[in-house]
Amino acid sequence: MNGEIFLASALLPFLLLLLFKLEGRAADAVASTIIGIALLINAYGTYDFFQGGAEKVYHYAYASGGNLGEVLGLNVDVASVLMGFTSLLIAFLLVLYAADYMGPRNRAHPLEGGKGKFYAFFGLLTGASMVFIYSTNLVQFIVALELMAIALLYLVDFYGDARGKALKGFLVLNLAVLLMVIATAILGNGQELAKMGSLAQSTKDTAFTLLIFAALTMSSQLFFYSWLPDATAGPVPASAYVHAASIVPLGSFMLFRVIQYMNPGKDDFWLLGLLTVALIVLMMIYYPLQRDGKRLIAYSTIAQAGVAYITLAYALLGHVEGLQIAVYQVVNHAFVKALAFMSVGVFAYSLGTTDFTMIKGIRKSLPWASIGWFLSFFGLAGVLPLGLFFSKAFTIMSTRHAQGIASWLFPGTVLFDAAIFLVVTLLWFREIFFGEPAPSTEVHSSKLMCAVMITLILIGIVAPWVTLDIVMKIGFVG
Repeated sequence: MNGEIFLASALLPFLLLLLFKLEGRAADAVASTIIGIALLINAYGTYDFFQGGAEKVYHYAYASGGNLGEVLGLNVDVASVLMGFTSLLIAFLLVLYAADYMGPRNRAHPLEGGKGKFYAFFGLLTGASMVFIYSTNLVQFIVALELMAIALLYLVDFYGDARGKALKGFLVLNLAVLLMVIATAILGNGQELAKMGSLAQSTKDTAFTLLIFAALTMSSQLFFYSWLPDATAGPVPASAYVHAASIVPLGSFMLFRVIQYMNPGKDDFWLLGLLTVALIVLMMIYYPLQRDGKRLIAYSTIAQAGVAYITLAYALLGHVEGLQIAVYQVVNHAFVKALAFMSVGVFAYSLGTTDFTMIKGIRKSLPWASIGWFLSFFGLAGVLPLGLFFSKAFTIMSTRHAQGIASWLFPGTVLFDAAIFLVVTLLWFREIFFGEPAPSTEVHSSKLMCAVMITLILIGIVAPWVTLDIVMKIGFVG
């Protein structure tokens, strides 16, 4: 296995920083080419990895930091290969989508200049996400997260009207960074994933509790959840990536890694489980109050991330299924959530609004966007054919075997959340999908954006069947 293949695919997106001053179709062509090459390189590495049987864990060390041990490395295994490919695939589709969305024909945010700036920070976000996914140690997690926070700061305020919201997200993510720094100070060279399993139990307990709060903060859980809905003020392609395949799901991926290697024990089972359940219940209250499509998607993201944390809490009891379903949930959610943002982004591009009260009859005016909206929003509620049906079903079936009241609280929360979101979607469905569009409404669409959505629909239907066998190869390491 050639680790440099995956390293190259992780570092190539940083080249988009060179596009800062480039504009127009030239910026589109260069950005899609760079991310496309990174995806092809990663796809080759992914194929080679699974051809070899996928049983091994390949560890490549590149730099060390004295008493901290390894600070830059590459962890190539089933989880990182699957997550890395998913993240790059979605990034590539979003760059293609952005070629038209980030342009003068966008009715909500017509853009005459600044395309290169968008791609530069999107490339920073993508590259940092890839470095995070393949990380072998906490220091690398910290550096990658800080780069993601910087990218978020500029992307949320890209249009120049959301400085406060951007700063909120930046500061919340830096709280996660601070918690991870404290955990690293406690662990010393035990901050390397491969060394976490041999730590003293008392050290594990303290560090793991800090990392729980760091992960939940990244995923917009806990008391700082409002940063994520506010962050939808930025361009739709950036929001889609943050929600689907970057910062938010990577919080649960980081905690997955720590549990996989540290095997910390049962002490934090109730802490992680009950905090997550509380947040999901709160999101159920928020769903019916939303009128803006992007904010409704954001609250659903918080709940969907919570489903992954419920399965990780289950993994703390020693059940390997908790690890497997957590990754399965994250990957399935990535495709559904990207599609949801793309469909709502078409509303902004074609109609000039994402306010559901002002959108009617998209079945006639925007047929492909209506199909994408229908499939993605019903998919977020766990309705077939998209993959969240499977990951939620497996979560419900597995957590029924958790201890005590968790055996009904965890599956009941996941099931009830899906039901509430489905009801809210059905309430909007009648007018948005079947209603009559306003006669004066000017509608224009993008063939490229529609083609990307169709591609994502097909991927979202096929992916759960392909990835199920893959995630079953995941196990505890420490």
